[in-house]
Amino acid sequence: MKKTGKSILTLVILLFVLGGLITGYLILRQYNAAQEDAEASSIPLLDKTKETVTSLRYHNGENDLSFVYENDVWEYALDSHFPLQQKPLQDMAAAASSIEAKLQVEISDTEAETYGLDTPACTVEVTFTDSSVYTYTFGDTNSFNGYQYFTISGDDAVYMVEASLSASFDTPLHSLYQAESYVLTERGVEKGDVTSILLETAAGSAKEITDAGGIETLFAHVDKLNLSVWEDYYADPEEMQEVYGIHENGDRITVTYKTNDGENTTYTVFIGNKFERVGDADDTQNSNNTEDKETKYGYFYSPQGSSVVYTADADTIDAIFDYLVYTPPVDTSDT
Repeated sequence: MKKTGKSILTLVILLFVLGGLITGYLILRQYNAAQEDAEASSIPLLDKTKETVTSLRYHNGENDLSFVYENDVWEYALDSHFPLQQKPLQDMAAAASSIEAKLQVEISDTEAETYGLDTPACTVEVTFTDSSVYTYTFGDTNSFNGYQYFTISGDDAVYMVEASLSASFDTPLHSLYQAESYVLTERGVEKGDVTSILLETAAGSAKEITDAGGIETLFAHVDKLNLSVWEDYYADPEEMQEVYGIHENGDRITVTYKTNDGENTTYTVFIGNKFERVGDADDTQNSNNTEDKETKYGYFYSPQGSSVVYTADADTIDAIFDYLVYTPPVDTSDT
């Protein structure tokens, strides 16, 4: 009797496990079928490659930007000197060269205003190596399914595409700026790697700081000149001197540091004109008494060999050149 009870229990367990396996199989099969249906429902509208894109222009209300691909490099169409990040433009080219719709609008009313296409959220114009040009127009986003109304030139139909497609073309120009590498950070230079900091002025004054204590406190100020705020991304030598006061015989800071292989390397920053800052974030914003507002100043500066002009707080530059009168403390440990 006990043996029969155990056999029944085992059979029940096996049936339970089998039922779970069958249920899992059916769920997986249903999921795969749904995925296949979703893929099958996609409507291919354009099938090219990012390598065949030669120009891009997008307008989304705030941005109206054009880019061209020349000599294997993406450039800002209005100024080839603009330091442009390549990866975002490569991603845009990929998005613009392969277009799939999720649905086609199957209604008789195809007036543009019905879908927000008369006042587009975004328009994109893309040119390919075969000289073909396509214009994409993105309208309203459907609140029910989250898809965005879309048209492509040469096709009178209205489609619905993933809303993420238009989001590929909403980057402002300043976010595409490719910042120069700040050498001291890029090479992992810390205050312990610095062997000296030389300060020189246009008037002929000079001071080299070589003691550990002086380097430590001075380097904390110098390290703030990290190329984080630019004023002009392409200044020729004449502009550097005439407009910004930056030249090789002007005020300058030279940091000498040891590289990983133990060799001494220098990094020089040239300091330019002092200027009055306008609209600093830390100014009193809502004060009616303008006499209470402190005037803020800054300096232009540029690293050696660069065509970019940056700005720094006057307090930082002044604190650095205060070390022209620095005297290392006297070591009295042996007295």
